[in-house]
Amino acid sequence: MKRITLEILVGALVVLIGFGFVQYAYSGKQVKTVAGYTLTARFGKVGTIQVGAPVRIAGVTVGRIAQMSLDRANYQVVMDMTIQPDLKLPADTKASITTDGLLGGKYVKLMPGQATDMLKPGARIAETKDAVSLEDLVGKIVSLAIGNDEAEAK
Repeated sequence: MKRITLEILVGALVVLIGFGFVQYAYSGKQVKTVAGYTLTARFGKVGTIQVGAPVRIAGVTVGRIAQMSLDRANYQVVMDMTIQPDLKLPADTKASITTDGLLGGKYVKLMPGQATDMLKPGARIAETKDAVSLEDLVGKIVSLAIGNDEAEAK
């Protein structure tokens, strides 16, 4: 009788832990909204970044991606970002899509410039850098290796 009770308790504990993992996974998918003003940026390639991904300056989250759409005239991705209302960014701020390490998630990295005039709500960040995929990096490495091998063979 004790063994059956122990097995039931262990089974219930396993089910509760499994439920906790499922709950945690679903809670992480919620898009967190940020009150603030909107800035727009255009990218040629965004990779797997999603709406709700963080916008960071020096590693600190200062906003979120609010919306992404495709400009059908030039096939660029138009990204709207919501930035904290108390943060004013110089007009020459740059935006790039980067990752948190090799397996980390993607985010938008803002690099404020030196301009004295500030971006106004609804403004466009002019200078952007597209996302780089792992396949692109491997291709560059292979082409560099092949190029070096050909140079050494001569």
